[in-house]
Amino acid sequence: MAYTVYEKLGGPNDVLEKIRDFLVDKGFTVLNNCTSDLDINGSGVNDGNVLAVKKKDIYAVFRSANGKVIFSNQQNSNQAYGIGLTCATNYTVNPPSGQWFDQPNVVVNTAQSPIGVGIPVKQSENYRLYCNYVDDPAIMVVLSLELEKGIFQHLAFGETQKVGTWNGGTIFSGSKNSYNMFPTSWDVEQIAVGSNHLFGMSSNPSTFLRIDVDAAPLRQNPVLWATTGPATGACSTGKILGSPLTNLDSLGASWFPKVPHYAYLQSQTVSDYGRNVNTLNCISVNLPIALYIQRDPDSLMNFSQVGYVPAVYAISMRNIAPASCYEISYPKSGNLHQVFPHVKRAGMFGYDGISIMQ
Repeated sequence: MAYTVYEKLGGPNDVLEKIRDFLVDKGFTVLNNCTSDLDINGSGVNDGNVLAVKKKDIYAVFRSANGKVIFSNQQNSNQAYGIGLTCATNYTVNPPSGQWFDQPNVVVNTAQSPIGVGIPVKQSENYRLYCNYVDDPAIMVVLSLELEKGIFQHLAFGETQKVGTWNGGTIFSGSKNSYNMFPTSWDVEQIAVGSNHLFGMSSNPSTFLRIDVDAAPLRQNPVLWATTGPATGACSTGKILGSPLTNLDSLGASWFPKVPHYAYLQSQTVSDYGRNVNTLNCISVNLPIALYIQRDPDSLMNFSQVGYVPAVYAISMRNIAPASCYEISYPKSGNLHQVFPHVKRAGMFGYDGISIMQ
């Protein structure tokens, strides 16, 4: 399916409304239609809007931030403008605590605090939002916001293309997690700080998978979600989710899973093109993003493959332009993919990028 683009957008609320419009067009049921929400710290001020949508077993809840934090544990509250996203297994308009993220089986960290992902969105009038939706082989939504020329931040959610049969399947990811989604300043370079590879491994992870694995749901504090980072930390859930994509500073860490990865194919420096380029025709190769789950007991660090991220692939951006479409999936013809850098082409992740099947 072809992507949709919205131009000349304003601040967080405007971007959130366009996300709603896109999701409605793709058949999502709206459970909360961008209604105003009170500051979570109890000041009585309406400082953002809530959007909740459902399709099949996917429950996604968004919250815009307009000057105040939107999760209990967040950095850089002086720059609290953006959009947060978390997922759950159901939705209630009036949660017991009155807080937007207090939803059934919502993602929580090891301290039992609700967490999620997010992107910074300064109040402006010149944003461009690219929206992608696929439903084959499974549902996946990718929302790519161009904050400055060539600077992107992403939110994605959907269902796993499963290997085998298991309970769960909702997966979501963001350029940043909820803890560090706000920048220290709105300098172009600072916007990118704290970002991760979409669906990638990181010491500060921002990808989450809903899965019942072994006895983890039966623990005193049930572990219902896995994340692409260490077992402890502000956005760690207690179960590690393995991915072939990674922030290079995580490679070799004691918690890093021993699963197939693309670290040596990825850009090693800002100027390194990476190894995922066909030298004959300069076209990048679509590399699938497989998913692996840490098994019980955690200390053995054994992993099993549970599926793939549907219709999203790892590529090199060396010879392709952000937001453009290419026939990357040779030898097939007429099968287009829209491409994006994880943050910036020749930026903090070199030429690492993603392609999204159209």
